[in-house]
Amino acid sequence: MTPDQIKFRDYLLKIFADQRRDMISSIIWLSKRFNKVPHDVHASYRRLSTAERNAVIREVCLMGDVVNGD
Repeated sequence: MTPDQIKFRDYLLKIFADQRRDMISSIIWLSKRFNKVPHDVHASYRRLSTAERNAVIREVCLMGDVVNGD
């Protein structure tokens, strides 16, 4: 993962935990508050390609499966 992906992943993991490990709720939460995201996370997100963003989301989902034992 690139440094920008890691920064976005770490922020998304916090949201994911706050949203009870529900990715849809996490994405909606992020979408509604994107203008309030910390500047460094926002800048990293903007530099990522769609494929890189999807890779971050995929990794977080897989991490959630491991934590949940699914």
